Amino acid sequence: MHDIRFAPAAIGSGVRSALRLACGPALAFGLAACGGGPPGGTAEAPRPNIVLYIVDTVRADRLGVYGYGKPTSPRLDAFAAGAVLFENAYAQSSWTRPAVASLFTGLLPPAHRTVGRRSVLPEDATTLAEILAVNGYEGMGLVRNPNVGRAFGFAQGFSRFRSEDRERDETMLDRVRLWLDERQGAEGPFFLFLHAIDPHGPYDPAPEFEEMFEAGGAPAHYRTVRYLLGLNRGEVEPEPETADALSRLYDAEVAQNDRAFGELLDELEARGLVEDTAVIYLSDHGEEFAEHGRWEHGLSLYEEVLRVPLVMRLPGVPPRRVEEPAQHVDVLPTLLAYLGVEAPPTDGRDLLAARRRGDAPLDVYTHLDVDGHRAASVIRGPYKLVLPQSPSQGTAPMLFDLDADPGELTDLAADRPDIVERMLGLLAERNLAGEIVSAEEIEDDQIDEDVRRRLRALGYVD
Repeated sequence: MHDIRFAPAAIGSGVRSALRLACGPALAFGLAACGGGPPGGTAEAPRPNIVLYIVDTVRADRLGVYGYGKPTSPRLDAFAAGAVLFENAYAQSSWTRPAVASLFTGLLPPAHRTVGRRSVLPEDATTLAEILAVNGYEGMGLVRNPNVGRAFGFAQGFSRFRSEDRERDETMLDRVRLWLDERQGAEGPFFLFLHAIDPHGPYDPAPEFEEMFEAGGAPAHYRTVRYLLGLNRGEVEPEPETADALSRLYDAEVAQNDRAFGELLDELEARGLVEDTAVIYLSDHGEEFAEHGRWEHGLSLYEEVLRVPLVMRLPGVPPRRVEEPAQHVDVLPTLLAYLGVEAPPTDGRDLLAARRRGDAPLDVYTHLDVDGHRAASVIRGPYKLVLPQSPSQGTAPMLFDLDADPGELTDLAADRPDIVERMLGLLAERNLAGEIVSAEEIEDDQIDEDVRRRLRALGYVD
């Protein structure tokens, strides 16, 4: 475990540069003293606390509030009834590090360039935590996936950051309680970032959740990272029951995490923090169960790994369901606009702002470049174009009509060459049609053995 504290002078160079500009003509992002204000625009009203809760590897269609028939998410479903739910939210990538980099910066992968196994979020990237820090927020980050740990640059802007290696997501709450106890009487709001991981493979839920989803009959080797890696590499032939058995184990882990999320909500309620705290629930990416012949994630850009939950409970904002598309890059500008803080230039938009005639189309962009799997995609209206950039992804662009074919089973590229050409142009405009070179990389000997062990346990290194 790592516990890192930053003095104000230790905040990243990106924030220091922004501070120099904040009150000048070229505003990078606003400080409270330079005109940013709390929701409602009154200078006296305190800004709300922020809780950003990321659950690793949760696809939207496995949650009750997104239409799933099994009881995987009763606490989230109840929470969403009082929140803004985005029905068509997308991850910027199908694996954790680039997805969270986009979430933290509001930038697409060509801009933050944190794309591969060795990629590090650059120090000069301006993150949500850094912006909140210079606006008076005390930041605590607690993560269970080492891909977004200190070694890869994600501690920037937090006054305290801890990479946690405990048995279950529920135990994260113990650390949260201790921190909230320490803050009693503290001035100013807090920013709490939690990255839970229980739904991530290998799937090994607690017995009570196995029983709930009739998952206990899965063979022991199904619960190992070795087996999942074998499936992905084509070294193991799946059995007829493999997809269903793994899916049941996965559902059980989603439900187990839902209980942990509910316990966090209960803790906020017990401390009288609900009315003063914005809570954002989302996932970094989804998961595959052989819908297109693949398993887990980070291997493709199909809907099952890109469609994620995004639910925001924001004090003062009425609950509703939003049908328009949303992306990870939209979270930063949305939160900052809600807080009355000027955002730096981003690739996202304020999801709560009313659309106006002449606004840009609501395109969705995604990118993948890991372990030899390279592709990019764009969605405009009903059409989704996937551009393969490595042999594992195909040999030619694929076009799908998501309204008529949500399962992406029929490639329309040969029948709609005009649409293909237009959407290839969109990818080129966003610098997604070619290779993206990492901004910074870490060498193997710079990764300590504890981080390497945890990456190995999740199947990220051999």
